Amino acid sequence: MIGQRATFGGYYAAFVGTGLATALVVAALGYFPTMRLTSGGGAAALAVGCGVSWIASCVGAVPISLALSQSRASLGSAVLAATALRFGVVLASTLCVALTRVFEPAPLLIWVALSYLTLVAAETTLALRFHRKRPTTVI
Repeated sequence: MIGQRATFGGYYAAFVGTGLATALVVAALGYFPTMRLTSGGGAAALAVGCGVSWIASCVGAVPISLALSQSRASLGSAVLAATALRFGVVLASTLCVALTRVFEPAPLLIWVALSYLTLVAAETTLALRFHRKRPTTVI
């Protein structure tokens, strides 16, 4: 199967899987410090914060996956659209979750921010790897 172009589903699955693995690593690394600093009450906020960022990451992966799966698509425009979508989803979701006041706001906002930045870095690395492996077309 050498030389065949990956499909949208293949790219999207890679982004979703990488995002999930990254969010789980962030949550695992942050569990004990969060429990210590919040006296045991911030674990749910940690999980929800990482989950909000991962959902936004899944939404943001759609335009990039579409651009990578098409031979003549502009990846720059897709990255810009993904950034706007991801930020909009994380902002709206965080606002909704924070206003419910079910979770402690400080750990929630801290872990949304930390997991968001970590997921953006992981997705950027993955997108660059995919872009470098894309076959070039001469016009």
